[in-house]
Amino acid sequence: MNWLTLPGTSEPLALSDRPTDDDFSPLPHGLTLDDVVAVRALGVKPGDLVVALFDDGTGLHPTEHAPGPYLADPHTVCECPCDGCAECDVLDSWTSAGHGRVADIGWRYVCLAPAEDDDPCVVVLSNRPVAVIPADVVAAAEAAAGPPVRTYRVTWSADFEASSPQEAARLAHEQLKSYATDGWPPVLEVTDEDGQMTVIDLNAKGAKG
Repeated sequence: MNWLTLPGTSEPLALSDRPTDDDFSPLPHGLTLDDVVAVRALGVKPGDLVVALFDDGTGLHPTEHAPGPYLADPHTVCECPCDGCAECDVLDSWTSAGHGRVADIGWRYVCLAPAEDDDPCVVVLSNRPVAVIPADVVAAAEAAAGPPVRTYRVTWSADFEASSPQEAARLAHEQLKSYATDGWPPVLEVTDEDGQMTVIDLNAKGAKG
């Protein structure tokens, strides 16, 4: 349990331990809940890492942990770039019922992150307490952690004349073993998670992509 305090107040907020089941991603770059501070939603800055939201009101503020901590891109609802997500549709229906409400959403709500894939915009009341890790702390931790480890697929290909797939596989295996004895490695095709392929000749000084 971490205890936080909103700027300008003395009321404590109890940040519960982050769930560890499969529905919740761990904090990135070695960050921990000790790095978290509390701010109002209207005070969230671009690049802050949103970790959790607190229920607004008085008394106990239950913690609503974000399943996947996300970098904030705060903006007014009126400036939301989405094409009409479920959250924004609810607000549109609310303003359609009373034209005077259009101005209200500008100060009553803030969008912390626009819709992405199947996830709607994160629209919350502007005074709602939010647990974030400041952008500068996130950037420093990311730099210290070094480049992220990614998954790469490394393949090697060659053509063999054979009477069956099994024979072709045996010939390929023999050729691969020969690289260890003659010191001449094959040309490799390396594909990253985004599908970008790089052809690497281990005998050359450079690579072509």
